[in-house]
Amino acid sequence: MSTITKFFRDQKILWLTMLILICTSIACHALPKTADINWETIFSLFSLMLVTQYLIKINVLDYLSQKIIDLANTHRQVTQLLVLLASFLAMFLTNDVAILSLVPLFLAIHRQIRGPFILPLSLITISANLGSALTPFGNPQNLYLYNHYHLTLSNFFKLSLPLALISLLLLVVATMTIPKTSLPKLAQTKHALQPIQLTAAIILLALAFAGVLHFIQLTISTIAIFVIIFLVDRSTIGQIDYGTLLTFIGFFLIVGILGRQVIIIKLITHFLHQGTQITYWTGIMLSQVISNVPATLLIANFSTNIAAIFFGVNVGGLGTPIASFANLLALKQAQVHDWETVTGFLFINFSFLIVLALLTLIILK
Repeated sequence: MSTITKFFRDQKILWLTMLILICTSIACHALPKTADINWETIFSLFSLMLVTQYLIKINVLDYLSQKIIDLANTHRQVTQLLVLLASFLAMFLTNDVAILSLVPLFLAIHRQIRGPFILPLSLITISANLGSALTPFGNPQNLYLYNHYHLTLSNFFKLSLPLALISLLLLVVATMTIPKTSLPKLAQTKHALQPIQLTAAIILLALAFAGVLHFIQLTISTIAIFVIIFLVDRSTIGQIDYGTLLTFIGFFLIVGILGRQVIIIKLITHFLHQGTQITYWTGIMLSQVISNVPATLLIANFSTNIAAIFFGVNVGGLGTPIASFANLLALKQAQVHDWETVTGFLFINFSFLIVLALLTLIILK
């Protein structure tokens, strides 16, 4: 009973999504359709969430994080290592997982060294968002675009690699503003990794990537992952965030209803037919108010300008707290309540958004 109560209490975004779905359905006099759900994206997310939860369970992420933190001698190096690790983890395990793994680690370190807080927290979050843009499985909007437009891996990397390189350069420059003050000796927890568990983790990762990248049928890879985890550690299945999956299903249903409304079709079509740059800015602006995942779902229904959509919604993940789920997760994980931290977080996010948005325009031209 306590687990059910906790689920209802912690899934505020899910309940908000369901409320919006109900209001949208009533306002538009339309019922949601299961055909609006992109099941490839849902299955991809489910398989990746299963694998990620297993990696967390066997302490792989904690082990990797602490080994890298051992290399740091200054506040700046701690931030740089966490920023790089956030980007790396997001590429393979999604931006949300990078945030869920690294923000608690950052808080634990911060309690010991009492260094800068707002800038490192913001840069870790930004790095997770931008690092996730590199791969098709780094974030939900990329998964959707990859599946929706039937992209090849080479075509996807032609879009994502320039953005990743520019983003990495900006992040490295930003970390140079962190003081180079020395750190005290940090307490570390020993995490033993079992060979059998590591072998299972490698097999699971290989299956997940093979399914997402269409090397094998996605349903087969998802079922195989589920069966292996059920046999190896079935408690993992009950620990993934099913609320997130339901939230994305809700997004699909909301966008499906809106996408069938004549006035919305005319309005979005008008904007998206104005050219590449308008489509790009539409992706950024929509992301700020409805989040970049639903913005992707909505725009992709009316445009085939893949480059403009990709850059718009990935860059658009910066900015407001709702521009990306990772932003909300970071603030939630960090237990941020004071106005100074929130405004600082917003200022740094919008600064990156403006600079990166203008630089990305050069790629689009």
